[in-house]
Amino acid sequence: MTLTTDILHTWFRQFNADYFGDGLPVPRLVLSKARTRLGTMACKCQRRLLKRVYTDFTIRISTYYDCNEREYQETLLHEMIHYYIMYKRIPDTSSHGRVFREMMQRLNSQYGWHITVSSSMRGHKLTDPSADKAVNIYVVLAIVLRNGQRMLSVVSPRSARKIDLMAKRVNEIASHCWYMTQDNYFRDFPKVRSLRARRVTTEVYNEKTAAMQPLSFKGMG
Repeated sequence: MTLTTDILHTWFRQFNADYFGDGLPVPRLVLSKARTRLGTMACKCQRRLLKRVYTDFTIRISTYYDCNEREYQETLLHEMIHYYIMYKRIPDTSSHGRVFREMMQRLNSQYGWHITVSSSMRGHKLTDPSADKAVNIYVVLAIVLRNGQRMLSVVSPRSARKIDLMAKRVNEIASHCWYMTQDNYFRDFPKVRSLRARRVTTEVYNEKTAAMQPLSFKGMG
């Protein structure tokens, strides 16, 4: 299957509610092309006074191999167990120690999963390279400032409503509109989750907004 970060977010929220008591904040969920590991969980560790504080939790899922939905889900659950143990600061005997294995076995026995300590990718096909050439759809915020400057931004769909409210409260913004496009011009734009945008010329602004499809929040689901 073709895995996306939107799918990962959907699965994470569902698994968090079903198996972890909604006790985990949503971490960074990232796709990778790692060849040796299907999934990893990482975080930053800082010393504050006499204790360690863990921040910036990130779960990465590799799409290097062509996995089915169940395999991706079990990989995510594996990493969520690591995340839970680390976030809750639960002592364990090793990386895949007693606590990890007890949680893994509970999910397997009670809910029918087949989570394992490690996964062998022998015999798995590689992801079709042409999948990387799939058409991307961008949610674009177009901004006109009161001083006449034009700005464009590619926005994460999950953050669009929040950013729309923020834009309405900024006095320097004269108007803003939402669009949807497949234009590769936006390929190198960061997909933002806060009110940030890139300044463009009036000519570029007019050309791009004229070619894009206007978008309403109903259209975003």
